[in-house]
Amino acid sequence: MADLHMSPEVRELLGPEGLARAAEVPLTNGQCATCREPLTGTVNMVVRTGGTFTHVVYVHDRCGPSQVIHMGDDFAPAAPADGYAMTMTAAVLDHGGADLPVLVAETVGKAYVVTDNPTGELTNVVASHLLSQGFQLVARLRQAPPQVAEWIGVLLIGHGPAGEDGLLVLDPDGGQFFTGAVELPDGWLQLAARYGWAVLYVGTVGLDALRHDDKAATKALRAAAQAGQLVGARIAIGTPAAAQR
Repeated sequence: MADLHMSPEVRELLGPEGLARAAEVPLTNGQCATCREPLTGTVNMVVRTGGTFTHVVYVHDRCGPSQVIHMGDDFAPAAPADGYAMTMTAAVLDHGGADLPVLVAETVGKAYVVTDNPTGELTNVVASHLLSQGFQLVARLRQAPPQVAEWIGVLLIGHGPAGEDGLLVLDPDGGQFFTGAVELPDGWLQLAARYGWAVLYVGTVGLDALRHDDKAATKALRAAAQAGQLVGARIAIGTPAAAQR
């Protein structure tokens, strides 16, 4: 269980609303931004700020103090393709009566961008980047969000080190948004082949522990959407002919 600490300097910068949002951030299963180990014990909030972005990350007490770091005017958080560690969960979830193939990406390292509006809202740093790429803020799961052009998911069936299925998600510039293993539930591959796409959601959901419980997964996604912590889009999905089963 992590005990979050914020220095007076951090508290002053974020303000009352920003502090309220920061206190709601779940640090379970998160990684320290410095050592990449799980966030446990006393965890310090570090805020990097520049002319445009205010970037929040979390570190162990032993890895660094809670502080504000002033960056240059051109400061911007790294993009997903620059190496954010992510988990990916596949599920078949109901959207307005239709079962759809869904992928849910969640950052392991907890990092957020603070908006410049009076609410001081914290937005997942990867989700913030995706909003600039055509992804949409998801408010409900009644229908699939619009498709984004040139985003591609490539399924590598049975090609992992232990024979597991793999997934590679590429952005329009060819950057690797995600690469790694993914467990495909029954019917997922068939639905993706039928539609030619899957719904990709990104946010703070806690879905990894709910991968075998569709009702709980749907409830968690809806809660994230209602909290303004979920973005989504449809992305093209393909399976190389040599890897098809």
